[in-house]
Amino acid sequence: MTNYDVFNGDTDGIFAWHQLRLAHPRDAIIVTGVKRDVNLVARVNAVEGDLVTIMDISHAKNRKDVQRILDSGAIVEYFDHHDPKELIDHANITYHINTEPNISTGLIVNSHIDGENRLWSIATAFGDNHIDLAMDMAKLENLSDEQIQILKHIGLVVNYNSYGQTVDDLFYSPEEIAEAAKKCGTDIFLFTEQGDIFSTLLDNYNADMGSAMCQEPYSISSNGVIYKLPNEVWTHRIMGSFSNHLVSTNKDLACAIAVLNSDGTYRISVRSSINNPHGAGDLCSKFDGGGREKAGGINNLPNSELASFKEQFERSFS
Repeated sequence: MTNYDVFNGDTDGIFAWHQLRLAHPRDAIIVTGVKRDVNLVARVNAVEGDLVTIMDISHAKNRKDVQRILDSGAIVEYFDHHDPKELIDHANITYHINTEPNISTGLIVNSHIDGENRLWSIATAFGDNHIDLAMDMAKLENLSDEQIQILKHIGLVVNYNSYGQTVDDLFYSPEEIAEAAKKCGTDIFLFTEQGDIFSTLLDNYNADMGSAMCQEPYSISSNGVIYKLPNEVWTHRIMGSFSNHLVSTNKDLACAIAVLNSDGTYRISVRSSINNPHGAGDLCSKFDGGGREKAGGINNLPNSELASFKEQFERSFS
């Protein structure tokens, strides 16, 4: 029997996986990738008796491969917070899915394991921009202000590291981040001592965010803003973090960051407003993207559809 652990390469995916394996240790083949690699389940070639655990990966985008794995006789356990669309009715799959706007996969896993090692789940909430929720949870853990800030920065910079067109664009591969988390065991604060990972990510996060803040908006409407950025490695890295920053600093604002791809299409990151956290995933699904209520993305929007996207964005968040 072979075990497979499939998870997104962002804070939520990696730390959800780490929590689960702290509570339920299991040797497994790791399958992960950059945040926008939405077809990770296609890499799994399971057979009868294998166990496949999937975390923070869109069921809607991977349904055919999940069905293929189930047809092979393997067992699937699925943890996620994205809109799953149509679930599969099969005896060999167990779903742990919650699509509420202020939920992360890490929080879903933490509930499943009865609250063990909760600080890792709080970091996933910070990474997914559930800042108020994460702060409230952190305060319940009797952490100092300094510890809360460290926890917040761990969540933010690991998430920042997950954005890129390929793994080569990242400072550290998701596998390296996962291995660093594993070395920390239950103590998330040891993550700051795993070589130069934390300091490197924090320094570059701050530099890239500074560059993003100097850009001029492409479009401003009553309840939203769109930025259009050039095809640079740093713009692909910062797009998700920049989106989160914009909506966190103005809680009535929705935003979209459109970064030019090398093929002339646009990679887009969308956030609904903090005060009305709905509609981001639905908007992106109209353009062959996806996501959840609070956040969504499109990998390859043709330039010819950018005006239509702008119109739909303004309509969605009017």
